[in-house]
Amino acid sequence: MKFLFLTRHFPPAVSGGARRPYLWAKGLMANGADVFVVAPDIPNDIPGHMVPHPFRDPPTGLPGRKTLRDHARDLLLWPDPDIRWTKRAITAAKDACPFVPDWILTTSPPESIHAAGQALLAHWPEAKWAIDARDHWLVRPFRKQRLNPVRKKVEQAFARRMLSPARAIFAVNDLIRDEFAGYAPKAHAESLPHFVVRAADPYHFKRDGVHLVHTGSFKLSDPDVSIEPLLRAFETALEHNPDLFLHLAGRLRDDEIEAVKASTKADRIELMGVVPLATSLSIQASADALIVLAAPEAPVPPGKLQEYRATGRPVIPVGDGDWRKLVDNLPGSDAERLAAVTSFSGEGDVSGVLFYDDAMAMVAKTLRTL
Repeated sequence: MKFLFLTRHFPPAVSGGARRPYLWAKGLMANGADVFVVAPDIPNDIPGHMVPHPFRDPPTGLPGRKTLRDHARDLLLWPDPDIRWTKRAITAAKDACPFVPDWILTTSPPESIHAAGQALLAHWPEAKWAIDARDHWLVRPFRKQRLNPVRKKVEQAFARRMLSPARAIFAVNDLIRDEFAGYAPKAHAESLPHFVVRAADPYHFKRDGVHLVHTGSFKLSDPDVSIEPLLRAFETALEHNPDLFLHLAGRLRDDEIEAVKASTKADRIELMGVVPLATSLSIQASADALIVLAAPEAPVPPGKLQEYRATGRPVIPVGDGDWRKLVDNLPGSDAERLAAVTSFSGEGDVSGVLFYDDAMAMVAKTLRTL
């Protein structure tokens, strides 16, 4: 089969949002498919075409006060301002794709990417369209203007009109699957949890001790996530377990970096910065425990939980919210749980983890039948 894949987030950009589309492409190629990707940037191991985006990586400074122009963009550009990039990507796909695709794949966020599926079906009517959704659109929107009741009602109708031609929907969990299936009720819809690759090499930390690890971003991934509960819990835990170190691997906002530097235990916290996927997986696999945070109102934990579970290492939730129940229901405060961590040795349980080669074999099998 031949696949044309349009995605706003893709390597060499480093983020969880770039990782899943990349593994989609690699997995389909491993299953014998021809793949062509249209994205802001393209790594050397993927066939595709680059359509530059002015903000390939998210800005790390504090969000500025919105100007009149910003409000006008939010009001006039539907479903989000990235629709301008999507329109350029549509034109590029028509011109650059070397084959007539059997399947057009679009992956969100941003939700505007799905306008490409609808437009390219008109260009290649013999093709089929599959959607991959990583976040809610309107049930729990990151774009706060979608909370306006009028905007929400109108955009729901907009989503139904845009997505109705889709043949297949894949989503990272059942809640997101159900939302998108409501917009395209005739499409085959199934959950495809975040899938992971296996770490190849161990990581060697600079100092001996008990190593707690968080990989990924905080507010840059979800504006409602705060680093503060983790810093406070770690400071308290260190008073009871002086062997602890905290390692933060990923892109942080400037104010989050300043919060780390201002911590009373800053000398025990390592800011590792943005690291390649292989390094991130090695850091996770070498940790003594892994830390997961989510926004208090989040219905489910973030996708990195699957990566964590693939290591077999203990996973400790930090912060408030019902999402914690999907990690564990163990007693004790966050600080007490962190303080109780000791050096981890041996192999942990990885049953129930979906690895990407298995996931893509399942996807390819599903798409062949539709």
